[in-house]
Amino acid sequence: MRIGIFFGGPSREREVSFAGGRTIYDNLDKNLFEPVPIFVDSLGHFILLRWEFLYKGTIRDFYPPAQFTFWEGKRSPFQVYIESLGELPEAELEAIIAQVGQTIYPHQFKKYFDFAFLALHGAQGEDGSLQGLLEWYGIPYSGSGILPSAIGVNKIAQSAFLRDAGFARPRQIQVSYQEWQKFDKAMLLEYLITKIGMPLVIKSPNQGSSIGVSIIKDKDIKKLIAAVNKSFLCERSMQASGNRSQKHKNMIGL
Repeated sequence: MRIGIFFGGPSREREVSFAGGRTIYDNLDKNLFEPVPIFVDSLGHFILLRWEFLYKGTIRDFYPPAQFTFWEGKRSPFQVYIESLGELPEAELEAIIAQVGQTIYPHQFKKYFDFAFLALHGAQGEDGSLQGLLEWYGIPYSGSGILPSAIGVNKIAQSAFLRDAGFARPRQIQVSYQEWQKFDKAMLLEYLITKIGMPLVIKSPNQGSSIGVSIIKDKDIKKLIAAVNKSFLCERSMQASGNRSQKHKNMIGL
């Protein structure tokens, strides 16, 4: 049986997924199964990866290849993910992919494998998207189906289902990015301690299990601000004109 191992993907857990794909490839019983590595890049291409690239340290060590990583007309001094190269012409994308393998399309999946082993994480991997695509083409796969995947990746929806089914669950409060910008942070901390108590576990509800998670064990407004910004995946850098931030607008669960 040919096993298509899906790994990589667009989520922030892509490197964990890459390592997981390599582990699956190594440990499948080759007497019974033929492993077929399917690398999903962050732009959504399905790439039949040449096996030797599985043993690179990280995705950025081989994709995009170094000869394609230019920055302002010069070779980039650091490794980047392919989306950092900006909008690329189709011919250049094809040339990049050809360096590591070949593009395959969903309608071709059955030509290459009989079963999909899903090692993808987070968005487009655990949220029902890929599961739906595989079901459309009649390909069996590992893990949960479309609906449980979609519910499982959304911690707010998951909590509501648990509540309605009578399961015990932690007390929680949801805060949108817009609300976070408006709230008095000290008053919010007091409110959270009153309603939930300490410690506070703060995370984004639709990322992977460990992405953006913080635990606050004492009453510290600076720790709260840092933890919430981490869950919103905000990146802050000091500029001459002051702080500027790139915001990932989202909802977090407290």
